[in-house]
Amino acid sequence: MDRRRFLKSVGVASAVGTVGFSGHAGAQEDFPSESLTWMIPWSEGGGTDQYARQLAPVMEESLGESIEIDNRPGAGSLLGSEWLFEQDNDGHTFGTVNSPGWEFTWRVEEVEAWEPDDFEPISFAGVFGYTIIANDAHGIEDFGDLQDAYADGDLDNFAYQGVGTDSHLITLLLRDEYDLDWQTAVPYDGGGPVNEAVISDEVPAGIATNTSAIAAEESGDVSAIVNLMDIELEAFPDIDEITEYGDSLAYLTEFRQMQVAPADTPEDVREVISEAVEDAVEDDGSQEWAEETGNILEYGDIDEATEEFDGTVEELEEQVDFEEFQERVEEEA
Repeated sequence: MDRRRFLKSVGVASAVGTVGFSGHAGAQEDFPSESLTWMIPWSEGGGTDQYARQLAPVMEESLGESIEIDNRPGAGSLLGSEWLFEQDNDGHTFGTVNSPGWEFTWRVEEVEAWEPDDFEPISFAGVFGYTIIANDAHGIEDFGDLQDAYADGDLDNFAYQGVGTDSHLITLLLRDEYDLDWQTAVPYDGGGPVNEAVISDEVPAGIATNTSAIAAEESGDVSAIVNLMDIELEAFPDIDEITEYGDSLAYLTEFRQMQVAPADTPEDVREVISEAVEDAVEDDGSQEWAEETGNILEYGDIDEATEEFDGTVEELEEQVDFEEFQERVEEEA
């Protein structure tokens, strides 16, 4: 089935320089001249946050300045993005957005104060995406078990990562096209809170990033049961793939962690940060972390990050009936 026609026709129904950095000629000589702030628009403990906290210490060594991780969750990453948009463009403040989920939420909310293209790309540092996790108390071993548990009424609630976000649409599609007959969809602000809710059995199952799902499994109370991406996950080699049950969801479930700066941040300053990201991604300790956890580290420079941004909103509009989705979101409000 053609994916565009499929999604357009879905009736989604729901209850739902040189100083501080060696070797970079041309960068402003006084950059960085103070500590840096790395804004993460999700809660502490989520996948995006974990990547930043792994890479920041190595970046500090390269930059010769400290980096403060500033978590600003809310509105599916839009609150933190709005804050970043308003910051000085001297390079000392930057952030991570997860493309294309970030652009998806911006498009749904019809934000007028800024556009994704207003931000200046720096790099990307990793690839990650969505999985479904379930509390082990319910004996769920695969997606088929989860389908049966909801269909039989043994389970009711299902957790996702924010009203109006890509994970909201995924939650609707899972019910309408993948026979996951949940009764109530419960929104949380990111993967960390979803993990906490499923670990405590406040909600029996939900959508988490593969990164935060790794941490959730370490609790001993939760298991990842289905990979919603097309990328094979070394951390979960034996779990179900959603493509065994229907069409690929990769256009909504796979992300690159993009570092961006406020508008008009000079390119030579962004190059300094980008090279520090590269150092951190290639660091032996970071690579060991990736191997041990199954997380995917992948560096892209300014040009590659820019290419990832170009046309993303237009591509999403070709795949998703945003007007239909927005109507459903408004009905639930």
